[in-house]
Amino acid sequence: MNSPRRTQAILVAIHDPVLHPEAMHIAAATGRPIVDSTSPADVARHWNRASAVLLDAEMAGNLTNDRRRDRIFLLGSDPGPADYRAAMTIQAEQALLLPAQTAELLTALGRDDGRTASVNRGSGTVIGVLGVAGGVGVSTIAVALARRRATGNPAVLIDAVPGSGGLDLLVGAEDVPGARWPDLGFTRGAVAAEDVVAALPAMGDNLFVLSAARSLVADPFVLEPAVVKTAVVSLMEGERPMDVVVDLQAGAITEEVVPVLDHLVVVVPAEVRAVAAAVSQLQELKRHQVQVSVVLRHRGWSGLDVAEVERILSTPVIAEVGTIARLPKTAEMHGLTGALPRSLVLVSDAITAELKVGA
Repeated sequence: MNSPRRTQAILVAIHDPVLHPEAMHIAAATGRPIVDSTSPADVARHWNRASAVLLDAEMAGNLTNDRRRDRIFLLGSDPGPADYRAAMTIQAEQALLLPAQTAELLTALGRDDGRTASVNRGSGTVIGVLGVAGGVGVSTIAVALARRRATGNPAVLIDAVPGSGGLDLLVGAEDVPGARWPDLGFTRGAVAAEDVVAALPAMGDNLFVLSAARSLVADPFVLEPAVVKTAVVSLMEGERPMDVVVDLQAGAITEEVVPVLDHLVVVVPAEVRAVAAAVSQLQELKRHQVQVSVVLRHRGWSGLDVAEVERILSTPVIAEVGTIARLPKTAEMHGLTGALPRSLVLVSDAITAELKVGA
């Protein structure tokens, strides 16, 4: 019986028409499935899920390896020379010439050393939620999504907004004992995922919250971008499947965290100025090669409908969220602790459906 890793595909992203059939022949010889595409969207979707990536210099020039995955092989045609500059830029494991170095490539692809998309990467999903404006319900959607994800794998909800006051308040976990940002050692580097989860406030058996601390004593702790990224990466590298939902706002932390996300949900108000702002923001996000979904938020009067927003953004809207009666009072008094409103369930499930499409 094949090991689970043999079910992981090899991603072949090669423009060169001479090199492409050589690479496909070698990939097929491994017995693994093959994803053959030069579409940026397809490459981004499979980049961190594939067992290995085969690409040429032209493709490498359009990509980044922000998540520092291994088993990337930059291929060129014999007699070369190999493009070592492109290989260094994309952090390729090797730069090889075909067909001369076919045997070396087959040996490397046949190595089953457990390092695939990233070192010790678990099988959970990391999802960020970001608004193009304030007051659009990003935290509410993040909480709802984390709660829904926690019905399967354990899920960690991360408050990555400096000065937010603490997302644990919205979850109703303000009195639950456990570590907050200043209590964990991420400023000194990675911490074992199991140790992090064991220290965090728990809401039931499967939902854990990493949030800000509140104290009357002056605290020198500052939530830095590198600290948030280290926390996310630490949780990703746990041994058991775990989902991570990150509440984000525009700024340095988001720039640092987006490259390590599997999926980014962008919440856009159905208003002319907000949608106009979203155009440039979505273009900027594309350089990170992360899959992006748009949720349309109706707050009060909306100037645009779904079709208009999709046309302006050139991106499908996967769900809409309107004003939810009594939710502000409920959240203020008790947090989102009871049954989730149907609209929040629907948007969370729409996001989950997008994850399955991109898998």
